[in-house]
Amino acid sequence: MSRFNLRAGLTIASLLMLSTLSIAQEGPRVAMVTSESGLGDRSFNDMMVEGMERAEADFNAEYVVIQPRAVSEFQSTLARAAGQGFDIIIGSSFDMIEPMRAVAEAFPDQKFGLVDVSDEPVADNVVSTVTKDWEGSFLVGWIAAKTTKTGTIGFVGGADIPIIHRFFVGYYYGAKMANPEVNVIETYTGSFTDPAGGKEFTLANVNQGADINFAVAGATSAGVIDGAVESGTFAIGVDSNQNYMAPGSVLTSMVKRVDTQAYDMIASVANDSFIGGNVLYYGLAEDGVGAAMDEHNAGLIDEEILAEVEELKGKLLSGEIVVPNYFDLTPGQKEMGTPPMATPPSVANAK
Repeated sequence: MSRFNLRAGLTIASLLMLSTLSIAQEGPRVAMVTSESGLGDRSFNDMMVEGMERAEADFNAEYVVIQPRAVSEFQSTLARAAGQGFDIIIGSSFDMIEPMRAVAEAFPDQKFGLVDVSDEPVADNVVSTVTKDWEGSFLVGWIAAKTTKTGTIGFVGGADIPIIHRFFVGYYYGAKMANPEVNVIETYTGSFTDPAGGKEFTLANVNQGADINFAVAGATSAGVIDGAVESGTFAIGVDSNQNYMAPGSVLTSMVKRVDTQAYDMIASVANDSFIGGNVLYYGLAEDGVGAAMDEHNAGLIDEEILAEVEELKGKLLSGEIVVPNYFDLTPGQKEMGTPPMATPPSVANAK
């Protein structure tokens, strides 16, 4: 089955050519519009493509990957794709909410999907998803706090925005539950496309004593892993299983099954069960998040800690532990979660 990988700046002629090439296609025709980090991020976008590939095999789907160069191109890219015969157009960025809402309203007969955003419906013809990344971040936070030798762990986010705060709050909650005395450093590089910056921030955290750093920064995360290798510390990967990127230096990866989310969106079109305006949730109960274990990080985490993680999963599923979602917190809130715990300074001191 043919596939196409296009940078933004597509001409109408290019899209019409794709329509012509696919006249005989019996399965759904899908356009994926990436976040600004694009393909090759070894993270969110690459994992979504895995879902596209599964849909290709299972539903005879044909997919096009369109890569905008910047957030400012999201709306124009979506608009060019809309109305060109795609059965569904799937986006992959929190920054795409407003651009997709505008385009969806302009093209009410076009089906859209938006992976891993907020719990507010985007539009009547958009199905969106929320990954309970705060639950997965809780698990890796626990692992980090139990594994650290220095008593200090770090967090290296991309942009200082609510969707990334969601990871941090879960990470912080898990770390403090594991060890109330652990020091958690919160940092943001300001970019999802700057591996050099990721490395710089990681080494700065290491200089402050952090021997484990959780990378939540798209393509920038590769620099966090490079920093761990250079400093002889650990990184924690994000979104996809990044353990293979530096065996022995990636403690684990907080995996978000955005591949399954993209696949399910395509399946809903193939099976004629698409419901616009719907928000679907993917948490621990739905196998939507987890801490990756494989041959690349075997032996890095004590078996006792891994056993504790399995117990924690049971408590999460039963509701005995409720990990706080940043979006449910208010600035200045002093406690969060079940059992209650003091909020991190960035929340407690916010105005």
